[in-house]
Amino acid sequence: MELNLIGELRFMKETGIKPNYSDLERRYGVDRHFIKLCFELGKVPDRKKRIYTSIWDPYEEEIRELLRKTGTYKMSVYQYLKNKYKDLPGAYNSFKAYTRRKGIMVVKCTKAHVLFETEPGEQLQFDWKEDLKITLKNGEVIEFNVFSATLGYSREHIFIFSFYRTLDDAIRCMIEVFKRIGGVTKEALTDNMAAIVSITKDGKKVQPRFKALMKDLGVKLKLAKVKSPETKGKCESANRFVNWLRPYDGELESVDELIDVIENVITSQCNTEINQSTKIPPVTLFRKEKEYLSPIGNQSLLETHLHEHIRVQVPSTLLVNYKGNRYSVPKDHIGGYVDIYPINDQIYIYHRSDLIAIHNISQSRINYDKDHYIDGLRSSMRYAGADIEEMAERNLKRLANIDKERRL
Repeated sequence: MELNLIGELRFMKETGIKPNYSDLERRYGVDRHFIKLCFELGKVPDRKKRIYTSIWDPYEEEIRELLRKTGTYKMSVYQYLKNKYKDLPGAYNSFKAYTRRKGIMVVKCTKAHVLFETEPGEQLQFDWKEDLKITLKNGEVIEFNVFSATLGYSREHIFIFSFYRTLDDAIRCMIEVFKRIGGVTKEALTDNMAAIVSITKDGKKVQPRFKALMKDLGVKLKLAKVKSPETKGKCESANRFVNWLRPYDGELESVDELIDVIENVITSQCNTEINQSTKIPPVTLFRKEKEYLSPIGNQSLLETHLHEHIRVQVPSTLLVNYKGNRYSVPKDHIGGYVDIYPINDQIYIYHRSDLIAIHNISQSRINYDKDHYIDGLRSSMRYAGADIEEMAERNLKRLANIDKERRL
């Protein structure tokens, strides 16, 4: 219709015929004023393009940048912005619609699993979110882990920051979880985490210290089946909330800020969000579930499960300080942090979950392991061509004599 009208108008213009706009309006059903404009221009006038604006436009570049970070979700980015900007202009649905319209998408990987439910106060699922990294504003890279625990009925989540995943870390985090929820469940379910379970030819063996802890708590420990994530799916689901950390990469000043974000901001956010399975926020169901938790019991008894330890940084001398005396560690750990555990008359020195040195507790101020000392000398270019072992023997004797004279 529009093409026929333009063709007739072009014919009239070329032959000098004056258009009858009323007749054309009747025949084509088009407003006469529009027909006159088409005749004068010789074509259909260009329509003005509508410019769409959104309340999210000021945040577009930041949204794109955040969603480029590996492991982020739209919800995690929205929660990050909500925490950063107290006057965020829209709700999550508006934010999601904006990213869809702008083509800002993330690739999601989903795994199917069978849902199951537990009674209130019956089960706690726990696991590690391992080997996480985040960069502080000053460029320092922090490597850490998150102990993730979830109540089976309410889906109430507890996240606890931890540098390492040792048996002591697992015990500390487990006690802290039950303290935070104010009681204990009938059972606790986890996978075969190396800190608490040893796999031998005879089967699985729970570390005696962790088994003793669970006995004192009055909680039955259950191990999930290998390659069966559905048996601990609620904790696996909770772990995805740790991905909410990704938008904070490069945004935090210190480890203390990181711990606060994990244990307060993200924990609070995921417990107030509507759960996809229950359609109710975990914090709401937890009000009911906490009534079914058993009392923690003798907290002084629980404290005995926590071994005293000291975390120190390794200097270039290879010597770490324990109660005024110094003990050596391998040179590969210079600049790193190690944990010193005094047990009976010995100290056990760990880096993460690896035992790197054992020393008898000594009255000597300087206690070098001969192998540590030799490796330290060998790494120095000054001694590259010397008889390292002979030099080490001589220097260690000299250090021992000097130390003995000072103590006299």
